[in-house]
Amino acid sequence: MFCPKCGNQLPDGSAFCGKCGAQLGAAAPAPAASARGSAAAAPAAFRAPSAAGPFPPLRIAAIAMATAALLFALMPWFSTSSAAVTASGYASGGADLVAGLTGADVSLPEFKESYSVFQFGELAATATTYLDAEAQIADAMEAAEAAASGRARAISLSEPQGSRKPAEALFMAMVCWAAWCLVVVAGAVCALVTRGRNGLVLGIGAGLLAAVSLAWAFGSYGVLESAGLAVSGGATNAIVCGAASIAVIVCVLVSRQAKA
Repeated sequence: MFCPKCGNQLPDGSAFCGKCGAQLGAAAPAPAASARGSAAAAPAAFRAPSAAGPFPPLRIAAIAMATAALLFALMPWFSTSSAAVTASGYASGGADLVAGLTGADVSLPEFKESYSVFQFGELAATATTYLDAEAQIADAMEAAEAAASGRARAISLSEPQGSRKPAEALFMAMVCWAAWCLVVVAGAVCALVTRGRNGLVLGIGAGLLAAVSLAWAFGSYGVLESAGLAVSGGATNAIVCGAASIAVIVCVLVSRQAKA
C-alpha cells in the first residue's frame, strides 16, 4: 500500500506513514458511508413512480354515480297527459283543415308524449300556445255573457291572458339543468385528472343537480300537472337523477373524512 499524502510505500495494514506521519485508517470508512447513502437513496428512487398513490375507491364510486346521474338527466323528465296529446292532435288537425279551405296561415303545434329537458323550450312554446288559446276562449265567452246580460266589459283578444307559470317553470328548469350538468362533467373530469384527490367541484355540481332535479320533480312538475298538461308520476327520471346526485355527495364527503 502507499501513503495517499506523500506516496511512500508502506506495509499492508499500516496505521501511520513512517515518512510524513499521515494517519491512514480514518478515510477508509468513507466509501462505506457513501455506499450506505447510495443504498438508502435507491429505495427512494424506486418508490418515486408510485408517489401518486392509489385511486380512492369512494371517489371511483362518486364518479360512477355522477355518470348515472347524468344519464338520467338526459332521459325524459316530462310525460304529457293523454288528454293534452289527444286535444292538441284534434286542434292541429282542425287548424290544418281551416288553412286548407281558406288559405289562411293557421297552424297549431302538437304535444309529444314525453320531453327531455333540452326539449323544454319546445314544450314551453306549445304549452303557452294552448294556454293562451284557452284563456282567449274563456275571455270571449265571458264577454258574450256580459253583453247578453247588459253588462259592459272591456276585453282585448289581441293580448293573451293565459298563465305564464308553466312556461316559466320549464325555462327555469332547463337553464339550471344545463348549467349544473356542465359543472358535474367538469367535476368528474377534474377528479379523474387528479386521481380522485380533488372531488370538491364534483360534489358541488352534484349538489346543484340534485337540487334542480328534486325541485322539478316535487315542485315545478306539479304546476304543469295542475294545468292538465302532465301525467301524474311522470317525473321518475328526475327523482332517480336527484338520488344518484345525493349518492355522489355522500361518497365525496365520506372520502374526505377518511382522508382527514
